[in-house]
Amino acid sequence: MTDSATTPGNPTDDVLDIPFPDAFAFDPSPTWARLREEAPAVRVRTLAGALVWLVTRYDDVRLVLADPRFSRAGVVAPGAPRVGVSRPLPGTLPTTDPPEHTRLRRLVSGAFSPRRVEATRPWVRGLCEELADGLAEGGDLRQVFALPLPIQVICTLLGVPYADRERFREWVELAYSLEVSERPRVEEAMAGLLEYVGGLVARKRRAGRADDVLDELCATPLTHDELVAFAVNLLVAGHETSANQITSFVATLLRDRRHWERLVAEPGLVPAAVEELMRFTRLSDVGQLRVALEDVEVAGVVVRAGEGVMASIGSANRDPRAFPEPDELDLTRAPNQHLALGVGPHFCLGAQLARIELQEALWALLRRYPGLRPARPVDELVWRRVLVSGLAELPVVPE
Repeated sequence: MTDSATTPGNPTDDVLDIPFPDAFAFDPSPTWARLREEAPAVRVRTLAGALVWLVTRYDDVRLVLADPRFSRAGVVAPGAPRVGVSRPLPGTLPTTDPPEHTRLRRLVSGAFSPRRVEATRPWVRGLCEELADGLAEGGDLRQVFALPLPIQVICTLLGVPYADRERFREWVELAYSLEVSERPRVEEAMAGLLEYVGGLVARKRRAGRADDVLDELCATPLTHDELVAFAVNLLVAGHETSANQITSFVATLLRDRRHWERLVAEPGLVPAAVEELMRFTRLSDVGQLRVALEDVEVAGVVVRAGEGVMASIGSANRDPRAFPEPDELDLTRAPNQHLALGVGPHFCLGAQLARIELQEALWALLRRYPGLRPARPVDELVWRRVLVSGLAELPVVPE
């Protein structure tokens, strides 16, 4: 495996640094639109110092995400380019290719089947209504509502004690850090998280019960390390991603109040609105990394075997070639083939669970607080500099 950052002869003088200087704001950097039109495949330098290709158009992003010539296992190989501070865990669903990925996915997919996950909706609805009560006097919607919801959901499903949330919350939040200065804390946090989950898995295997998803997985042929990595990935993704999306969705709707008021008047639009908000509010100001297994032509350039390719889902979801008026939030957009949940073999395992959480969260807030407004202008709010990004806070006032 060749690290593009150290390949002789690679030009570095005119390479863009990613994230871009104007990242982490409500509106995407204008650089994304410029690249889609002028340079749909371009070299960029990651925070870790690796030189990789960045693709920005919808069709090219789909190709990189779905084509087996672009590997996820390659991102954890020795010398592989890195995007952020933390190292991806090897041997997990996000870092394996078929047939190993197929084996792992088959073992765990039953626990996340659409029918089984849909059965959790009444419970998630009740939890949303309970947490919404905490905003009766106003406060930070992220801390009071958006964070506790997915933490309780994923802890309950996995069988992770919710009482331990303060032990792993900082670990989870540091896992996606894009602050190079935090590398020692990130590495310490990941070590702590792996140790905590490893102990939990060992206890569950000894107990031999079948009370939750992790109990069930302990009865499969998954190894101890595979179980730990799987649980860590679910705990991190199920916690941070939904919390950031709930906060960003509400802020986006309140930024132009007409959208919030329309959903108050037409709550049946919420499922379509969730899909549009997933398209419209990007989760990342970088992209998903793959490594080319052979020379492949993409967007007019040849990506050499061993080179990294970053597929920008956020940019693809704003590509006018795929979405009419892509910079407009259209709550009734159809069709809406956004890529927020991925595509191909690595399509999000928890997609249905995420949709339930997001839909029920919006319904609960719309019903309880039709006059909800931000306590400060949303454009003044700060975004977190992390791989899976979102607002650091969203102070709101119920009316």
